[in-house]
Amino acid sequence: MESKENSARKKKIVSFLREWGLIFAIVIITLVATIIRPAFLSGKNMLNILRAYSTIGIASIGMAYAVIGGGMDLSVGSTISLTAVITMLIINNATVATVAPASAALLALLVGILLGALVGAVNGAILAVVNGRMAESFIITYAMQIVVGAIAQAIVKGNFQAAQYRSGLFKQFGMGFTPVLFMIVVAVVMQFILVKTKFGRSLYFLGSSMKAAKMAGLKVKQVRFLAHLICGMCAGLAGVIVVSRVGSASVLQGQNYELDALVCVAIGGTSLDGGSGSILRTVLGVMVIGFMMTALNILGVQSNAQLIVRGTVIVLAVALDVLNKSMKLREVAQ
Repeated sequence: MESKENSARKKKIVSFLREWGLIFAIVIITLVATIIRPAFLSGKNMLNILRAYSTIGIASIGMAYAVIGGGMDLSVGSTISLTAVITMLIINNATVATVAPASAALLALLVGILLGALVGAVNGAILAVVNGRMAESFIITYAMQIVVGAIAQAIVKGNFQAAQYRSGLFKQFGMGFTPVLFMIVVAVVMQFILVKTKFGRSLYFLGSSMKAAKMAGLKVKQVRFLAHLICGMCAGLAGVIVVSRVGSASVLQGQNYELDALVCVAIGGTSLDGGSGSILRTVLGVMVIGFMMTALNILGVQSNAQLIVRGTVIVLAVALDVLNKSMKLREVAQ
């Protein structure tokens, strides 16, 4: 009886943490940081956090699709870098008297998304051919990371690209609330696709069990291809926005973005085994990381200590996921 009571108590705690843990974490971080540094809660600082992490948020949304489908995409960072250098080339070549034409901005946005889609399509096509899951997606997308990074390096010969424009529509992509608006629109659309369409339900099914999905007649290859295509498109869009926001481009622009995206997906409660997850919770995971890292910076915590805190949060998120799955297995066994 006691063991059953303990099990029920653990289940309630885990369920509470999964349902409300992210919001609870954001509130606690905000309260502590505000008490120590009242400026943390200012509207300007809140906007800075949201704007700074909007590109990671968009990349994380795409990564969530790949992970929910039972895979991952390590080429996200390189895709952002390639998109960044191509975008900057387009804008700089079109700039006249320090003004970037609106037509060039829209062209750069379209090219960036299409470039990301191309990388994602190649990843998805290869994985579809080899019937790949987590292990295969790790190797294939890691190889694509190297290839795409090398292409970006070859295009600009490793040179740093500074913006030649000072005004125009493209500059607005990274200013004010615009990057956050991009993230919100992407999140709403992707959440709708995930929960309201046949493709979204198929993606969950595929991530839960590829074998069962095949037996049920699911078009596994098409679903996997589309998941990575969407992931690539999100990376491409993130690359365009980050260039607009920082006003420069280099082959290192997207460095570690794939890891940051995976971290946000894991903290958001998406199972790294696939089959479960939410875009809304992924965005909350991005906010937890954003608020936490900004709070640590404002409080003057050294970079090494920040990495320790960040690593600890990741371990806790994965541990919670493992605990939740083990409890579900026990319930099924009983």
